[in-house]
Amino acid sequence: MIRAVVFDLWNTLVHSQHGDPFKHIQRLLAPEQAGLFQTAAEDAECFPEAVQAVAGTRKLARVALLSNTQSFDLDFLERLGLTGLLATRMLSAELGFLKPDIRAFRAVQRRLGLFPGEIAMVGDSWRDDVAGALEAGWTAIWVNRAGLARPPLDPEALLVEIPELSRVPEAIANLQAGARCGTCLG
Repeated sequence: MIRAVVFDLWNTLVHSQHGDPFKHIQRLLAPEQAGLFQTAAEDAECFPEAVQAVAGTRKLARVALLSNTQSFDLDFLERLGLTGLLATRMLSAELGFLKPDIRAFRAVQRRLGLFPGEIAMVGDSWRDDVAGALEAGWTAIWVNRAGLARPPLDPEALLVEIPELSRVPEAIANLQAGARCGTCLG
């Protein structure tokens, strides 16, 4: 039974025309890069269905945020209406681990006080969100907006692939009802 749903932030719930600032910093950590966070925060926008998807999911399960991001320049979450919806926030800069490191997923699991099978991760990144969640024993919900080919996967892994966030509440409701086949879930 899914009791909590953990959302990724950048490119899952929000996007910026300047991209995920943390990805830029990972590649090139230099003093002149500090403005990337502020620039991305200033033009950050929710995907059209993001707030409604998180709110709909909250009616079914607890929700949280796990993001490979910094702990500053996040005031835009309030502007976008996400702060009240995502009270439990775990950020890699505070955890000391980047997804897909299993320690990041375990830290969230401990904070939520749940078993692995009770948590689903919603994200756009196959490597960070899907692979990390599956390794942690969570259900993975891959938001595959671009229709990318699915990488090879253990047929026993519990993965739901959806084209957009609006499908998350339905997928969670189906999981909670016991659905386990790919066509039943996404």
